[in-house]
Amino acid sequence: MNRTGHKQTLVSSHPANKNAVRHGVFSPRVFEPRAREIADGLMSAAHTSPLDQLAAEEIGALVALIEAADRDLTERGLTRKGEPRSLLELRIRLSGRLERWLKEFGGTPASRLAWVDSLSRAEAVSTAVRDEVAQGKRLVDEARQRGDLVSPDERGDT
Repeated sequence: MNRTGHKQTLVSSHPANKNAVRHGVFSPRVFEPRAREIADGLMSAAHTSPLDQLAAEEIGALVALIEAADRDLTERGLTRKGEPRSLLELRIRLSGRLERWLKEFGGTPASRLAWVDSLSRAEAVSTAVRDEVAQGKRLVDEARQRGDLVSPDERGDT
């Protein structure tokens, strides 16, 4: 602190100051609003439930980070002194993580197709089981009507 300065103008911190921010990849304050926007959009999808919130937030954060990295790479270039920038390597890693999360979340066409396929197979199995149970009940009823099958009550079983 400058002891000879003007105390009225001294401020101990500047919480909204973003002067030193370059790309925002390492500043949650910069990318959090965009991450929230993406997560909210994902949670509005028809196939989501409240349990998906954490995954949506992770995807939102990854997308916001990738966007921030892409802006910086576009503005400042992919290389520094002829070598790839470290931000480029981070961007590549973030992209791989995003791909894995999107597959888990049902956020890619292929993962949604696999999800629909598994649901349709489950429905087909469920229908087949219901049909088999119904057929079994019909056969039991027919056997009782013919007298080929005695119910537990008629046998005296308890």
